[in-house]
Amino acid sequence: MGLLRIASQLQAREIMRVLHVIPTLSSQYGGPVNAVLGMAAAQAKAGLDVRLISTDDKYEQNGNIPGFEIKIYPCRVKSWHWSPQLGKALSNEVRWADLVTIHTLWNYPTFASARACRGADVPYVLRPAGMLDQWSLSQKRLKKSLYANFIEARTINGAAAMWFTSEEERESARLFNYHSPDFVIPLGVALQDYVELPEKGTFRRRFLIGPHQRMVLFLGRLAPGKQPDLVLKSFAEVSSELQDAVLVIAGPDERGSLSKLQALAAELGIRDRVVFTGSLTREEVVAANHDADVFILPSLHESFGVAVIEAMAAGSPVIVSDKVALASWVTKSEAGIVAEDDKDALVLGLSHILKNPGIGLEMGKRGREVALTRFTWEAIVPTLTDAYERAIRSNDHSGY
Repeated sequence: MGLLRIASQLQAREIMRVLHVIPTLSSQYGGPVNAVLGMAAAQAKAGLDVRLISTDDKYEQNGNIPGFEIKIYPCRVKSWHWSPQLGKALSNEVRWADLVTIHTLWNYPTFASARACRGADVPYVLRPAGMLDQWSLSQKRLKKSLYANFIEARTINGAAAMWFTSEEERESARLFNYHSPDFVIPLGVALQDYVELPEKGTFRRRFLIGPHQRMVLFLGRLAPGKQPDLVLKSFAEVSSELQDAVLVIAGPDERGSLSKLQALAAELGIRDRVVFTGSLTREEVVAANHDADVFILPSLHESFGVAVIEAMAAGSPVIVSDKVALASWVTKSEAGIVAEDDKDALVLGLSHILKNPGIGLEMGKRGREVALTRFTWEAIVPTLTDAYERAIRSNDHSGY
């Protein structure tokens, strides 16, 4: 109903033109990339005129997603995603748009698009993607402090609105003392990817995992902050009792983490019971979550947690740390277990679900229901469009 409402509204006035800017579309960058592709596709389906521009840093040529145009520009300096051609193109691109959505911070496309918007008097919404959280700011603190003072503060305070995806993210970011208006709207998944799930066992057959083995799934970037090493240590203890258990570590390598995790698995004596898959396609992610007996993410910091919603939407019970912003939803919906980010707590959680498959199935059903009613782009886009319209009015000096 929400998408139909937007479409009828758009017929009565000029179609809203939305430009998305993100430094890379590589699947190796995880959540922010999945989110922008999902929201752009849903916005286009709802009747908005959508474009997306990015650099070619590690970009996999998978073709355009139906419904909107993607423009890719060569990246010259990958550490900052510096792209002179993108910077030059932005002058015309932002003037085409009624509103620009800028995703993430601390990179050239963010700086250049915000500057272009200010020069053309085009409003922009900034989605920091957790990069203003105190945990994130504490990483490379001096470098970020200098960059913020000389460059990024103007980007942040010049936004027509800041888009946070959870109240936890907004509260943490407020310590930055930004001056822009803000709103909280969650991220989502594409409903069509989860309405009809793949045949049970599809992922297991692909990676030679038996149909009756108890499968634990960690899915995300192999970043230290997501603590895949803690997952390995917790699984090693659980699997000493559950001999049929197998652990899947799925996600792109980050700064040599893969080899360290493989060495740790060998050291723990579980190397033959751990499957490292590397990056997965969108279809493989759905299949992996559908086949998992439990999904686990003990992150030290997670401003939202798209991977958690993906697991819930596929019917997998979840175990998350209390540092994951979605933890309150996991508790509220009884879709899994929220645990402290230490081995003992994770061992208890894993043991409880793996030893009681009926409980896991009920958790998965409840999580799937919540995900498909509350956290799909089809449900979120109407609210997001309203926020965009307020941002446009704010830029016209009529108030946010």
